[in-house]
Amino acid sequence: MHLNNMYLNTFDKYECCGCTACEQVCTKKAISMQPDNEGFSYPLVNKDLCVNCGLCEKVCAFVNPRYDNLSTPKVYATFHKQVEERKRSSSGGLFYAIAQWVISQGGTVFGAAFDDNLQLSHIGVDNLKDLEKLRGSKYLQSAMNGTYKNIKELLKQGCWVYFVGTGCQVAGLKAFLRMDYPKLLTSDLVCHGVPSQKIFNHHIAYLNKSINGTIIEYKFRNNAFWGVNEIYTYRNDKNVKSINTGHFALSPYLFQFMYGYSYRYSCYNCKFAQIPRQGDITLADFWGVKKFFPQIDAKTGVSLVLVNSEKGSVVWNAIKNNCEYYESKIEDGAKYNGNLVKQTKEPEIRKGIYEKIEKEGYEKIAETLFRPHNYRKIKVKLLITKTSLYRIAKKVFKR
Repeated sequence: MHLNNMYLNTFDKYECCGCTACEQVCTKKAISMQPDNEGFSYPLVNKDLCVNCGLCEKVCAFVNPRYDNLSTPKVYATFHKQVEERKRSSSGGLFYAIAQWVISQGGTVFGAAFDDNLQLSHIGVDNLKDLEKLRGSKYLQSAMNGTYKNIKELLKQGCWVYFVGTGCQVAGLKAFLRMDYPKLLTSDLVCHGVPSQKIFNHHIAYLNKSINGTIIEYKFRNNAFWGVNEIYTYRNDKNVKSINTGHFALSPYLFQFMYGYSYRYSCYNCKFAQIPRQGDITLADFWGVKKFFPQIDAKTGVSLVLVNSEKGSVVWNAIKNNCEYYESKIEDGAKYNGNLVKQTKEPEIRKGIYEKIEKEGYEKIAETLFRPHNYRKIKVKLLITKTSLYRIAKKVFKR
């Protein structure tokens, strides 16, 4: 068997986003996605099966990016009118509003979900109960596991499909399909970049050791108060308990994520952090929204939405009555969310960080390189705030 590590037109890891379009389009099953030493998957070609048809290279959206959507999309600051739905979402609840509509049309929604072992992959759901699995941000790369093929089958049956993913995942899907389907709706997420499942697994193991238990649920965001901070539920011999770290800098994983220490190399060479965007509707947090719309109550989250296509406009008009919305501008949305229009700059620490973890252990790196210089100050300040809030709540309760 003749195998070849081939990143299609190049051996450069900056030129492969791991979308799996090449693997899923290969009719000879000559391509498989294999993890490297960092845990990121790249295409491995079996030369004994390959017939040199070139189809894999034709569908490589990273090598041949396309920008078919509007260069002047409609931009909105918006949120779901139901407060409870916003609290259960990462920002303003717009994903849920759109997904509800698609399911009401008999459609299927594809997005990233954790399994029972906290392994992240894209799955499809066709009911509101299972839709809960797709809600909330997940800050690592999800496995596709044949998702593009599954979507194609549903589209050929005439079903509505809503696919949500990073810009490169949306671009990969469109390249794989090689034609437009009237009932395919896509949303690209404004993305910083993606760490690997491997480094996330290291972090979960680190937390399990620190709590002497097993984490059974993990969240990257405080959905109720629109913030980035680690919340997890764990089980041990005695009970089940939840912990809220209260600040992203107190989580080694979130701290390194926010500063881009461990992203896939292609994230620093992203072809999709720009206008036009890849999805019919772009979804993001509208950070800094109070600066532009001081009248908005932003405590439970506000979405930044770009309507990028005619199809996106049709769906937006169908769901907008469930939302409160204000027309905005790209430059305002990008002011505090720069990845809308530009890729993350690669930090100096990135080149050797996975090797350091393997050599020195995640625990040591977590408590040194993945910790801010003012870690103790943040921790004390948060403790004082929590204590003060507790005292106020106790007084109110007594009254």
